[in-house]
Amino acid sequence: MSTQPEAVAAKLKKIREAYIKQLPVQMEGIRASYATFVLGEQGGAPLEDLHRRIHTMKGACATFRLSMVSSAAMAGEQLAKDALQAMVAPDRLWHQKMQEHFARMEHEISIIDPAQGMESQIHELATAVEQIPERERKIVYLCEDDSYQRLTLAAQIGCFGFEVLSFGDLEHLVNAVQSAPPDAIVMDIIFPDQPFGGCDVMRTIQAERETPIPTVFISSQGALANRLSAVRAGSSAYFVKPVNMTELCSTLSQLTSAIKPEPYRIMIVDDDPQLSEYHSVILQEAGMLTLSVNDPLQVMSPLIEFKPDLILMDMYMPGCNGMELAKAIRQIGAYFSIPIVYLSSETDTEKQFQAMQTGGDAFLMKPIDPQRLVSSVTVRAERMKIIRSFMVRDSMTGLFNHTATKEHLDTAIANAQRKQEEVCFAMIDVDKFKAVNDTYGHPMGDRVLITLARLIRQRVRKTDTVGRFGGEEFAVILPGCSIGEATALMNEVRESFAALSFQTKDENFSCTFSCGVAVLSQFGDATALNAGADEALYAAKDGGRNLVVAAKGR
Repeated sequence: MSTQPEAVAAKLKKIREAYIKQLPVQMEGIRASYATFVLGEQGGAPLEDLHRRIHTMKGACATFRLSMVSSAAMAGEQLAKDALQAMVAPDRLWHQKMQEHFARMEHEISIIDPAQGMESQIHELATAVEQIPERERKIVYLCEDDSYQRLTLAAQIGCFGFEVLSFGDLEHLVNAVQSAPPDAIVMDIIFPDQPFGGCDVMRTIQAERETPIPTVFISSQGALANRLSAVRAGSSAYFVKPVNMTELCSTLSQLTSAIKPEPYRIMIVDDDPQLSEYHSVILQEAGMLTLSVNDPLQVMSPLIEFKPDLILMDMYMPGCNGMELAKAIRQIGAYFSIPIVYLSSETDTEKQFQAMQTGGDAFLMKPIDPQRLVSSVTVRAERMKIIRSFMVRDSMTGLFNHTATKEHLDTAIANAQRKQEEVCFAMIDVDKFKAVNDTYGHPMGDRVLITLARLIRQRVRKTDTVGRFGGEEFAVILPGCSIGEATALMNEVRESFAALSFQTKDENFSCTFSCGVAVLSQFGDATALNAGADEALYAAKDGGRNLVVAAKGR
């Protein structure tokens, strides 16, 4: 067993042991609820409470692989459900059977073997979790026999943060791949005396490999014969010369990216702490962030602060049931579309259907194997993230829009103040952008902005946030970064952008940008920090453009 499953096994073992220890207390609660029902002083409420308590024990014990206790609880739950549905006082035989079920539940609790059932749980969880190794800087091999094009392509690809090794002939490329395989290959198709030389070599390389290397083919020919040859050689993408560098580098980024997207945020609402912790561990090991709420009446503050992508909710809880809570949440405009998934041991299909009618998106049965839980949550949480992205992302560049960027800045400042760290804010503006639109047209202007957006995202740190502030203006939030570090990083991006070449039918041209950077400790709050970066940006413009200027504190 690898290190990760071992750690998960230890964590689940502790959760399970804690649950087993408190089972006698749960049993006392069931007995107390039954006694209140027998006294008959509160109408039907004690019977509903008794049913809920037994139902909870049944589902949790099934989840923790305590099958004998779960089976005994199931019989008691059914007896309580019969009484609830009949709406008549139970007779002496009913009470006798309930006492027998209680006795059986207590007996099964007393003889629990804590180790039994654990191995299967760990095996299931291990298959549900997958780790993806990641290298920070991606290596690209470029094979192109034309020396001018080879140098030009290598320089342009390097501007996007890739480490490029270029080769002028096929044999050198083959030797390099055998010695140290790259993250991706950019391969010309046509070589001297070999009209499909690039394809032939890549077929040989890929045939010898267990995992193919992502390969982007480039060619002066866009004919179907060339494209088919590339496909048969394992093509990941195909570009006709002159190559659109923005699209090529965006494709390389997608093919080589091992960066996981932001984790799904899952809020678990379940009155059983051990059960909610158990499901939290499963989802966390699949890379998700979780927050457990054990009192359904306290759900509003965590809902607002945590901003979940999905709510995983029990059906039967004290204070209010899952259906009532789902209705209440759905009546708040901001959460009308949030996925709500019920996780319950309720087997009554009519009850399940009723739950779905009152705001639920799916109904999952306890116990549920980890793989199914992870996949069910992933599909629905991803849908929510897509919906949210339309509200917070700029449609052209894919960056955060103005409003979302300001919200991220507020969050970054709050975190920096709490941790007593710095945060820098950079404002970027494309120089003479109106002239680009007037000279080359708005489609080309859009291409410049898209290229800059992708370049910034590629070159800044993973912890940084990039947004489009409007028009040709961009913003970068750099947490945990000094003014000197932020200025140096923005200068690297500036130099890379200036080195890029944009191709039109008649000519090539390049663009530059100006940038102003401000640091929190010199300005104090978001409004002042924004104004400081803006003033520094204008200073860069006045200083001749194509500059990065650090703001002076007030």
